[in-house]
Amino acid sequence: MNIIPTSETEVFIRQNGGYGTHDNHHNHDNQNMITSFHSSETSATPMYIHDLKSSMQSTLATSITMIQQSLRPFPASIRDMGGTSSLSNEMFNLVKNLIGAGAFGIPSGVATLAGGSSTKWAMLPAAEIIIIMAVIFGYYFILLGRICKMTMAASYREAWDRSAGTRCDLMRNLSFLVPLSVILMAGLGNVAYSMILADTVKSLAERFGYHFSRTASLMTLTVFVLLPLCMVKKLSVLAPFSAVGTAGMVFTLVVMAVRCFDGSYNPQQGGRYLDTSPDLHPYFSDDDMPPIGTNIFLLSCMCFQAFFCHYNAPRYYVELQLNTIPRFTSVVNVSFSVSALVYFAVGVFGYYTFGANTDGFVLNNYSANDDLASICRFAIAIALAFTYPLPFIGTRDGILDLFSVGDEWQTSTNLNLLTAAILGVFTVLAWHFTDLGLLNAVGGAALGTAVVFIFPSIMFFCAVQNVGCEVSFWLRLESVMVLGLMLAGIAMGVIGVLVMTVGLGE
Repeated sequence: MNIIPTSETEVFIRQNGGYGTHDNHHNHDNQNMITSFHSSETSATPMYIHDLKSSMQSTLATSITMIQQSLRPFPASIRDMGGTSSLSNEMFNLVKNLIGAGAFGIPSGVATLAGGSSTKWAMLPAAEIIIIMAVIFGYYFILLGRICKMTMAASYREAWDRSAGTRCDLMRNLSFLVPLSVILMAGLGNVAYSMILADTVKSLAERFGYHFSRTASLMTLTVFVLLPLCMVKKLSVLAPFSAVGTAGMVFTLVVMAVRCFDGSYNPQQGGRYLDTSPDLHPYFSDDDMPPIGTNIFLLSCMCFQAFFCHYNAPRYYVELQLNTIPRFTSVVNVSFSVSALVYFAVGVFGYYTFGANTDGFVLNNYSANDDLASICRFAIAIALAFTYPLPFIGTRDGILDLFSVGDEWQTSTNLNLLTAAILGVFTVLAWHFTDLGLLNAVGGAALGTAVVFIFPSIMFFCAVQNVGCEVSFWLRLESVMVLGLMLAGIAMGVIGVLVMTVGLGE
């Protein structure tokens, strides 16, 4: 695949206004929150992580500003020379960024696709969908890195301004849609976290003999846990829980595999954990797997949320040591492959344990008396609760940037009031929606389509057109084909949303 040479790119950029600078007045505030890490956006990251503490501190410092930096540029020194993050460190962080709450909705998508069939071949079409979506989303992640190289941009919004934004007034006027979509997608992640935490806390309480409604669990959690965490000023206290999230995800996957094979939930083997609601009991039909129909789009839309972190692509590209496109491609290929494997494993173990009755959040299927499942819930709850402020801060500060709120208005009182208001909206949405799979499918399709397919395709096409006659025939052809892929992505998202909506209406 042909990439524009650096010399041609530099000629193009200099002919169109140079590298440019932007106001980074929030950077100082962000650094105050992570002072204990003694790091900044331009500090050197060690090539090898010497101990667990430094790893967790580095990960938290990266997470706090990740969404914010997707809307803001990096210093010129980093743009020109690349970062100092090693290949292995980039792969680790990207896998952590990819694998999250969306994984637990995959089994319900597989159940919808397989129609409750017990045949072992039911996972084949699901595997094909997961692989195809991983390839497409990985390609667009790499494409965003290439756009940054072509335009010498270092943030998602800056890439838009230097590609599509130079073409006409309409594109410049629509630039607000870029940060808006990123903000909404980050907010969607917080809503998903609230949904998972509400269900998880309810199940954990039942394990110890306390019975609360889901609404009571959500409200209690929001007021006494999430609100104080989102208002905390020193986020360094959250650092240790980064490792808890990774360990919890691995442990949960192992537990799902054990329960899939030990018959604890199999009625035919005298399952000992069949004390859940009947609609959560395993169910497999004797029928053959139904023909693949429109349900294929439901699982595809769930993969939108599962493989979505493209607003961070410019950051990963810029921070990579010796950030050539081949090295960046290697990072993306390995990370998306590992993530696809994890999603497939979660789908297999979840579906082959509970069949057609797999819940939108698969951990809900496991009994409150299942000690291993309770440990999983506890680990996931701790990890999600203490990482909840990270995307939340990105959402809040993104709103401030979007509406150009001045520093004089960003007092502690005003920020706390805004935090409470945003968290209230997220809580209401989490109370209204109970199906994580539905949220991932509809939200992922609606917002993911814009951030993953529409914006990068337009940016790449415009960037190629801006360079002019110096572009190779194959690169110009690719820019046109990307527009076709964009239309396919839009169609996939629209159909998925319509199918899910019709299903709700039945």
